[in-house]
Amino acid sequence: MLLNIIFSYNRVLQLDYLLKSVITRLKIDYKIVILYHTTGDHKIGYELLKDKYSDFKNISFVERKKVFFDWAFIRTLYSRENIGFFRTRNFFKPKADNFKSLLQNTIARSGCEFVMFNTDDGFFFKDVVIEDEIFEIIRNNSENSSYRLYVGENLEGQPNYVHKKNNYYKWDYYAEKSIHHWTFPFSVDGTIYNSFGLLKHLKRMVYTNPVTLEENGVQYIMRNKLFRIGLSPIESQLVCTKLNRVSVDTFNPTIHIKPKYLNEKFIEGYSLELVIPKYIDNANIVPTKVFIVKGSKKELIYTLDDYGKKVQGLLGIEGAKEQLE
Repeated sequence: MLLNIIFSYNRVLQLDYLLKSVITRLKIDYKIVILYHTTGDHKIGYELLKDKYSDFKNISFVERKKVFFDWAFIRTLYSRENIGFFRTRNFFKPKADNFKSLLQNTIARSGCEFVMFNTDDGFFFKDVVIEDEIFEIIRNNSENSSYRLYVGENLEGQPNYVHKKNNYYKWDYYAEKSIHHWTFPFSVDGTIYNSFGLLKHLKRMVYTNPVTLEENGVQYIMRNKLFRIGLSPIESQLVCTKLNRVSVDTFNPTIHIKPKYLNEKFIEGYSLELVIPKYIDNANIVPTKVFIVKGSKKELIYTLDDYGKKVQGLLGIEGAKEQLE
C-alpha cells in the first residue's frame, strides 16, 4: 500500500481540490495522512475540511504542535553544520514544532511499504495506474530508486538519456550536474519511495518544514549518491498550480490569490475549480481561469493576464528560473 503524506499550511481550499483529484485519479491502494498547521481563522477552515472527509477511513489529519525542541533531532547531531541548524531553527525557538518527529513517526507506524509526499498546491490531472514492475524495482532497490509522477515525455526539456522501458521511463539522476527535474533525486511532490529505505535517511537529515526537508534532503541524498534510479510514467500525471505562496523560506513566482480570501470562501461553502491547459508541458502551471463554486453559483476570480504569463514564463524544468516578491 502507498502512504500519501500531504503537507498543508493555510490553504484549505486548495487542499480540498487536491484531495478530490487524489480520490478521483489514484487507481492504487493508498491511504492519506495530512500533516498540517494553521494560523488565525484558517483553523476554522481545516476543522470544516476534517468534517467533510470524516467518512473516508483512509484519510486522516494530524496537526503539527509547538514544542520546546523536537527530540527527533538527536540522531542528526553528528556534524557542526547540523548542530548549528538545530540551534537556529528548532531549539527553544518561538516557531519550533514537531514536524520532523511527526513525519518520521507517521511513516514508521503506517504499515505501508511505499510513501509519497505532496504539497497542497498539487493536482492530479490524469489517472495514476502503477504496474507491479515499478513497485518491484523500488522494493528491490529501497535506497536507490523512486517513481516520479510529475515528469514524462510531454514536458519540455526531457533529457535524451531518459530511456523508455515498457510502459515507463528510466534514467540516472546523476547523469549530469545541471539542476532540473531529472537530476533532482529528492522531492516533496509526487515521488514514490520505499518507506523504510527513505525513513532510514530522513532520521539523519535536519529539517523543520517541507521547504527545508526538500532543500536539505536533496543535499544529503546527492552527497551520499542515493536514489540513483529514476522512474516515471510515459506522460506526467501531476502538476503544481501556482495560485499563491505561503512559505517565507522561498520567493517562488505565483499569481498571489490570497490564502485568507480562499479560506473565507471555503468557510462560506465554496469549492475550487481550475481550468488548466489541455496540453501540459510544464510541471508548474498557472491556470487559465480560476473559479469558486457553491451549488449552482460559479464565480470567476482569475483569468490569465500578463503577470500570470510572466509567472508561467519563469517556470521551467529547473523549477523557478528566478524569484519574485
